[in-house]
Formats: sequence, structure tokens, C-alpha cells
Amino acid sequence: MSDARYYVVGDQDVWMIKVKDGEYGSCASRDEAVVFAIDAAQKLGTRGECAHVCMVDDDGRFQSKWTYDRDHHLRRSAS
Repeated sequence: MSDARYYVVGDQDVWMIKVKDGEYGSCASRDEAVVFAIDAAQKLGTRGECAHVCMVDDDGRFQSKWTYDRDHHLRRSAS
């Protein structure tokens, strides 16, 4: 099994989800992109994959937003 990582990146106008094999989506807001990424990651999690969603914070650093680990534990960030 592998770890799938979804990175939500963009600016005020266009947000995308970057993954190992490319980019997905063209969302109008960061929140919309995060929901899209969590949905995709959750589907992988239910198939036994470890999935992570990270997003760029206001300071330009990646922060963990959502994780589903191999023990089927869902963890969301406090923010």
C-alpha cells in the first residue's frame, strides 16, 4: 500500500489539487478545493490506502488538513 498525498494549491482566483500523477480541478475557492481533495482521499482510505490532504496556509506553508491512516482512523486538523 502507498500513501496518497493531495496538495491544495492556488491563489484567490483558482485552486487546484496536485497529486503524484498530475493536477486536478480548477476550483473557485480554497474551501471548494479542500472538499474535493478530502472526498478523493476518503475514497482511497475506504479501500485501505493511507491518504493525506495538505493545504497552503496564509503564510505559504503546507499544513495537514485531513488524514486517513492504515488503521482506518480518520484525523482532521484542528483548524
